[in-house]
Amino acid sequence: MLSDILNWYWTIYLMVVIYWLMWFFLDHTTSKIDLFSWVVILTAPLLWPIVLPICSWELSRKRLKRTWL
Repeated sequence: MLSDILNWYWTIYLMVVIYWLMWFFLDHTTSKIDLFSWVVILTAPLLWPIVLPICSWELSRKRLKRTWL
């Protein structure tokens, strides 16, 4: 069970990193040699299990708030 969770975690991590790298290389305004950019691209997807539920909760809360007004 734990191995399945870890496999999904790393699969989604790799998908996010590949997607972000694609946009990073397509953006001609960003320096490709800036260390901070690389650190963010490689470490931020590690936090997706925390950020994704919070983000989806915020979006659903805003949508519900908008429909009730």
